[in-house]
Amino acid sequence: MILIFVVANIHLVLSKNCNTFDEQIILGDYYSNQEGQIMAILQYKSYEECNTFVQVKRMRLKFQSELLENRYFVYTTQIYQNYSLQINTDYNITLGLKSLILRLPTRNGKQPFKLLNQYGNSYILNGNSLLNLQIEELDVMSFKIESIALIFINECNIKRILDHLSNKQDFWIVMFGDQSCQFQLSHLQYDTFISTSENQHVTFLKSNPFKRNFKIEFQIHNSSVLQFQHYQNDELIQNEFVNKSFLVSTNLGDNCIPYGQRISLGYYYTNYNKEDDIIDITYNTQSYCPQGFLHIFDDNGIDSWIKIRETRILNMSKIYENSSQQFTYVTYINIVSLNSQTIQRLGQIYYYEIYGDIQTKSSKYQFKVPLKQYDNKEHKIIFFGDMDSNWTGNKSKQTFDWFQSIQYNQSVYDALIFEGDMAYDLESQDCQQGDWWLRNMTTFTSYYPLLSTPGNHDSGANYEFDFYRMSFLSPDKSQYNTRKNYYNFYSVDLGLVHYIFYNPTNIVYDDSNQQQIDEMVQIMENDLNQANQNREKVPWIIVNSHFPMYCSDSSDNQCSQNFIALRPFADLFTKYRVAIYMSAHQHNYERDAPFINNQSQVNTGLITDGPEQHLVKNSAAPIYVVEGSAGQEYYTPLVPYESQPYTVYQTGYNDGIGIMTIHNSTHIYFEQLDLVTQEVVDYFWCVQDRQDSSSKALNVILWTFIGFFILGVLGMGIFYLIRRQKIKEQLLP
Repeated sequence: MILIFVVANIHLVLSKNCNTFDEQIILGDYYSNQEGQIMAILQYKSYEECNTFVQVKRMRLKFQSELLENRYFVYTTQIYQNYSLQINTDYNITLGLKSLILRLPTRNGKQPFKLLNQYGNSYILNGNSLLNLQIEELDVMSFKIESIALIFINECNIKRILDHLSNKQDFWIVMFGDQSCQFQLSHLQYDTFISTSENQHVTFLKSNPFKRNFKIEFQIHNSSVLQFQHYQNDELIQNEFVNKSFLVSTNLGDNCIPYGQRISLGYYYTNYNKEDDIIDITYNTQSYCPQGFLHIFDDNGIDSWIKIRETRILNMSKIYENSSQQFTYVTYINIVSLNSQTIQRLGQIYYYEIYGDIQTKSSKYQFKVPLKQYDNKEHKIIFFGDMDSNWTGNKSKQTFDWFQSIQYNQSVYDALIFEGDMAYDLESQDCQQGDWWLRNMTTFTSYYPLLSTPGNHDSGANYEFDFYRMSFLSPDKSQYNTRKNYYNFYSVDLGLVHYIFYNPTNIVYDDSNQQQIDEMVQIMENDLNQANQNREKVPWIIVNSHFPMYCSDSSDNQCSQNFIALRPFADLFTKYRVAIYMSAHQHNYERDAPFINNQSQVNTGLITDGPEQHLVKNSAAPIYVVEGSAGQEYYTPLVPYESQPYTVYQTGYNDGIGIMTIHNSTHIYFEQLDLVTQEVVDYFWCVQDRQDSSSKALNVILWTFIGFFILGVLGMGIFYLIRRQKIKEQLLP
């Protein structure tokens, strides 16, 4: 092959007595992330006004001048892409007394070039042409030169780095930055990272004063090998061959669009108190996308990239491979965990974006991290259950619309509690019903932490809750979350309330043996006992289950038999003074009196304000609430039902949700909101008298004093009787 080099001349005409300095050629935005039209900028400075122009291929280009600091003029002119200069061809340039060579590189070629750093400035040396990069102006800058994308990181601005990484799949990616930034980028795809820490050869491109000059020569040998040689003060100190990064396997799918994002509470909120798992954010992709990550930031300086902790593959054909059920549905469930290093302030709002891959980003969302400890303020929780997202009959649409209206009300509501039965059903239509539910529920689950308990419609065709168990995280103990015996038992502390979640599906459907029932009852009592010991800090206990203890539909065995099947649990709820029992299953809202074994309370200290029971004080049993009116089209109940002895209030078939306000250690307020009429249709106050520690201490002191006083009186009486007897004996002859 014969290489022919063409040398052309560009003559710069200067006025007489025009002395110039700082003559340079600056690489244009054609090579930058902007991919503009300017290939190079010719620039010089002078203390005098100069009449200067450049002639290129019969084109006369005049320099523009700007007076800076009232001291000197800066003269610039641009060479655009449409000027048809030949690539990798030398053009001689004379600026004043200084001769320069302009040799423009190509973006997609494979010619070797050098990266230089001299006295604080960075250059591309293409042949004998020195091209200034001016990288010190921005946090992140990138240039595409000879099929290599050079990304210079002055500040570890994650969003900017992502912008510069996009649309560079066909380029070698070489990044420059410090080690702390390299750690944050470890889950991204690039070919090599040239560290800028003090113990490395290359100094940081902006923050260092460049006590020593360096030069790196890049050369692409073939499609999979890049060589770079690092010189320091003209001495070769590093010669490295880099293999092309294939972090993304060629057999991966191309659909990494994130969907179904949902926020859940981590193990920090349990008695494990694990600060390495405060919040979990889960999302689905249709393809395997292990390069996905989460960008989280706030208004106080947090700006982090968090890589995927775990990817679960829900392959329904594999689950049902030995059954008559026919499934083809596959989805990839990606889990990102946020620890105390990222979540540094509880009770505040954070923002996040999900990247399914480097080019596929979700919308921006926000959520508030709930407080685990009480902060002397009232807090609100939203309760709902029995809900689909089909909307063929417009059921549940009002609920979704209401949730959309509060997407940015994190200062008002702390969390969502779902009482079971999603989508109707999760596995229907080859799981498309469940997939559609995941996509629609982001209306609320991408903005608020979701705590849920499964219902009978979440169990799947094999009754093993595979879709639910894989898709919805909860901080449960692993031994209670198995396909063999899916208890889904867990509990969390939020402020003044200890929330318990349990799944007695097999018990209410008479599909459990006595050993399994005893085991689950023991799990419940262990948790209640532990919560009772922490009552001074967390005084309220609220239990959540899909299955009601009482309900009014006389045609449903659940309403007539659950209080019998679940009696061992009900006895514990009375023993440990559970305040409220939340459930669903019935497709309306119902509030029932705090019965004990299907009987009203007698001589327990219960105080109510009459038959409507808007005030329930010092109850020995929980107030029972059925919260199943969020909206579904599976079954239309003929509500309200005929009232039972325990029935206090029922609604019709309108969509509705419940809002609980925890005021303090003695007062909880609950209201039921009809989302069609936008009216509060029911409410109650749950009140429990409590003594604080100072009152208890005062009572102990008081009773101790009374005890000593009584002993003193008895002692004096005995002493008086003995003394009187002795005197009597002395007087008798």
